[in-house]
Amino acid sequence: MSEQLKQPDVVTRGYVSERGPFKINENPKVQQPNPEAEVNPDAISAYFEHSALAEKYGEEATREKIVKMAQAFRGGAATTPLFAQGGDHGMSLVHVWFGANFELFRHSHPKYGDCLYYVVAGELTLGNRKLGPGSTFFLPNGQPYKYTAGPAGVELLEFRAGGGVDEAPGMCLDELSLDAIDKLIDNYDSNRHLWKVPENIGDVAYQQLELEL
Repeated sequence: MSEQLKQPDVVTRGYVSERGPFKINENPKVQQPNPEAEVNPDAISAYFEHSALAEKYGEEATREKIVKMAQAFRGGAATTPLFAQGGDHGMSLVHVWFGANFELFRHSHPKYGDCLYYVVAGELTLGNRKLGPGSTFFLPNGQPYKYTAGPAGVELLEFRAGGGVDEAPGMCLDELSLDAIDKLIDNYDSNRHLWKVPENIGDVAYQQLELEL
């Protein structure tokens, strides 16, 4: 190859922001969930901040319902970290997959700051809006949200850039009643047989195409 056609290496020396230096991460495989994994009731109930529900229905009844929900959605969700930085303004990027017709529980993440979601493949329904590939939605820190994956599932990229509250919970369960959680469990039980975890990021697009054909 001639010198004129060679592409120069990326210049990195001296180019460092408050978020860190230049870095490349090659695309990983989707981290596969283990639907047979044992659920630790104490760990699950501690992971989901649920004080509002506990005040309304009692701690024991609320804990029991949360554990059943966690057991029911095993195998229907996969999270693959792609990039992470420390510091108050450190950026992070996570790939998230949800299986066919998976109804994500209403929740919020006040510990981790604002979040921008990008739909990679498949589709989801957020409120009365159906969002396909290329769609985005932005969530201010701590805002509760939920959505439902489409018939082939959905893949998203989750961008964060600091701004959270360190002492806040990482996951708040914002469902309004135990009956609402029962409906989620019914959804998971009804759709579990359709859940097919993708091997590679973007594979849901092929599954959706198969459904359309």
